[in-house]
Amino acid sequence: MISFLPMIPLAYFGARLSIIDSKSHRLPNHLVGWFVAVEILIMAVISWMASDFDRFGTALGIAGVTTIVYLLLYLVSRGSLGMGDVKFAFPLGLCVGWYSANQWLLAIFVSFLIAGLVAVIGLVTKRMTRKSRLAFGPYMFLGTFLVCVFEVL
Repeated sequence: MISFLPMIPLAYFGARLSIIDSKSHRLPNHLVGWFVAVEILIMAVISWMASDFDRFGTALGIAGVTTIVYLLLYLVSRGSLGMGDVKFAFPLGLCVGWYSANQWLLAIFVSFLIAGLVAVIGLVTKRMTRKSRLAFGPYMFLGTFLVCVFEVL
């Protein structure tokens, strides 16, 4: 039961950052930093209590790899993806690494799939144009959250 604790900051910070990103196209560093700090603290304490640091090490590794993937996407997207998204990838990668380490790539794929569907619907309904900006943070959170929840269930 205690291993479900990292889901609480994921839901709280993920939702809060998603709302901010939707409104302002910004992911504030201080909130992303708090998200990282709280997740690492919770995961470290759980690992220490269980005397098993493998899961924590895996989560850190997946967080690093996820961040590198988003950094590469940032570099090739020429400004379509922001550095806030790259920073946000680290705590989301921690959560995916904690709950379903082998599904980290699926979380990224689901994020892009949902964002793509929203963009297509926006284009078809004429609420968006090809030049419209789409905040990606909410989709990153949603993709990660869905993968983690389905892994827990």
